[in-house]
Amino acid sequence: MIKNVISVIDGAAGSCGKAKVVGEIALDKEVNLGASITNCMPNAGHTFVSDKGEKIVFRNIPVSCVNPKTELFIGPGSAIDMEIFKDEYNKVSKYLGDRKIYVHELVPLIEERHKQYEREHVKSGSTFKGCGAISKDKIMRDSELNFFKTYKQAIRCSNEEWLDRLYSHLDNDYEYVMLEGAQGCDLSLNHSGNYPYVTSRNVSTMQLLADSGISSERLLQTIMVIRPFPIRISNVTKAGDVIYTGDYGRGEELTWTQINLASMYGQYPFNGDVLCYKNHMRERKIKKYLGHSSETTLLQLFGKDYRKKKISDITLLQALELERLMYKTRGFFEYETSLIDLPMYSSEFSSNVIIDQSEKTSVTQMERRVFDLDIEKLKRNCMINTPSYLYLNFFQHLDYEYYEQKGNFDDFYFNRYIRNYFDWLEDKTGVEVAALGTGMKNGDRILKRKLVKEIRKN
Repeated sequence: MIKNVISVIDGAAGSCGKAKVVGEIALDKEVNLGASITNCMPNAGHTFVSDKGEKIVFRNIPVSCVNPKTELFIGPGSAIDMEIFKDEYNKVSKYLGDRKIYVHELVPLIEERHKQYEREHVKSGSTFKGCGAISKDKIMRDSELNFFKTYKQAIRCSNEEWLDRLYSHLDNDYEYVMLEGAQGCDLSLNHSGNYPYVTSRNVSTMQLLADSGISSERLLQTIMVIRPFPIRISNVTKAGDVIYTGDYGRGEELTWTQINLASMYGQYPFNGDVLCYKNHMRERKIKKYLGHSSETTLLQLFGKDYRKKKISDITLLQALELERLMYKTRGFFEYETSLIDLPMYSSEFSSNVIIDQSEKTSVTQMERRVFDLDIEKLKRNCMINTPSYLYLNFFQHLDYEYYEQKGNFDDFYFNRYIRNYFDWLEDKTGVEVAALGTGMKNGDRILKRKLVKEIRKN
């Protein structure tokens, strides 16, 4: 039997940059990628950024379509919202060309009733895209359920046709087959330890194989994509409702201000870290920031009782977040803080400049919450998925000096703080860090070893 299946999964709570890793493998000239499969739903976006900076968000269509020679499959674990799918199809058409996308006959169509059901029933955090509701209806064999037909070159295939075409690649010992994971292990329905603050399905390599109709004997390797500071979605919905969306195990919730300062000045974020700087807290400044803050910002920082918040009770860290969000709302991601005195970061920047690395979700466009890494959770995810390698994305959040750097490990000097971090991560998980993602664009990485193994035959 041929082992030629590569699984790319997210080892945290999503948004670790799987699409970046998939794109880099798909475009690797040494990897003959014959086929790629998704079993995705529209509640997650996978962002690919070309080396020229062109950004495309994928939902159902495999990111591997950036390789013009790869056959594309959408498996029966998927669900499609036709409005979203048509928009996605048109946006990626330059990569698709005249290729067919082979869609399994049991891919159901999400309708407005599914989204409304979730808005009425899900109170533990959701994108409300109807994915959980349609999964329920499919399991219950709802007679009103509609399935994907065909759209342009996205062709509906019977189960037999779909598997026969897929297995023509699996049985080719010169070709690789990619499984493109969605969401993250810490959102997994059964084994994340975060229920009910989870997604509507299990997230693992074994689930990807099962959804695709592939035996585990075909698996060559799993590449687990992680980030030093995992994220969760906002506690504030687009409608302005405050709902608890879960934490990250024992990982302390951080702020983007802490990430920004720690990465610029070579330290790990910790409780009380901003207090080491001389501050210039003034009531007049705080009032200014509050006056320029949206209701969403105030809800995000102070919760639904934000109107009762006294200026005298606002901490330095909260004031720094108010300042950051004020500038971000105006479109500034580099700004001079007036609240603390910072050492000169670089001759390229003025004094007191902070570089804001905060992120919004691909789907809801709400700012993500950020946490310290709970290493015990990552260990369990590695235990369940036995990854061959870790791909440490967002490495610049540990040290901004490496932002958008490219090359091999041996070409760079890593200080003791970073070397100790590598040793700790590999020792605790028992998995080697094979690559460091240093930016969003394809190729923004520092490579320690070749990511893709040689195809094996038993």
